[in-house]
Amino acid sequence: MKNKLAATCLAAAFVFSATFASAALVTQWSYVNDATFVDWSNEDANQDYMVLSPDGRTLSWGVPSVFSQTGLQSSLVIDGPVGGNDLMTSGSAVEVVSITHFNYLMSSSFPNLAYGKVEATVAFTPFLPAGLPLPVETTYLEFLFFETPNSNVATPMDIFVLTDPGATSGAFDYDGYTYNFSFLSDGFGLLTGAYHDYIVSQLGVDTDYYGWLASEDGSTSAQFYLGISVAPVPEPATMLLLGAGLLGLGLAARRNTKN
Repeated sequence: MKNKLAATCLAAAFVFSATFASAALVTQWSYVNDATFVDWSNEDANQDYMVLSPDGRTLSWGVPSVFSQTGLQSSLVIDGPVGGNDLMTSGSAVEVVSITHFNYLMSSSFPNLAYGKVEATVAFTPFLPAGLPLPVETTYLEFLFFETPNSNVATPMDIFVLTDPGATSGAFDYDGYTYNFSFLSDGFGLLTGAYHDYIVSQLGVDTDYYGWLASEDGSTSAQFYLGISVAPVPEPATMLLLGAGLLGLGLAARRNTKN
């Protein structure tokens, strides 16, 4: 019986060893990040005076003021897709898509941008060690836009507010590991002071708001960065001993029951 138990435990150890030997941590990734607008509306809750480009990456709105020097609509422009193979697990974040707000003088007689929704995708492929492409990860980023009065010296910048900041991160499983990824952006953060108070006055809810501030005249860009890390996993040796030990205990208990 002892020999049989020992042989069984050795077999279990071999199975656990083989399982973890085949699970290789991906240390470097290829990636492609893209984003397009999939929904939008103005202050009148419709899409009048709003135009989406054929590629879905430029959203324009408003009617230029008679005093406008450009005669152009204001717009948001997404620069994508962006890809590479330099994304390191638990390393520095890499530059991916960016979005630029072009702010021109619009007539106050017509509705302005109020809401937008962006579909952001990122495709990962193991680069080191090499592997097959993984299913595309998709997230949706919804935002509110506030065109602050030009006469308000306390809030000289326009405001973009993310409705769900948690949508900028995600996770996936691959070859026995869980990888967490997230998007960060220059200028993104907690809105405080007069800007927080302005949002509260518009929405009627006093809570934390996260977003960007954009220049009232000219263009303001938000560069996004992509990072990836691996969730902690048990050491293979620990799992091997645990599995073999539990199996041995189960067999010993079974033998005692028979006796």
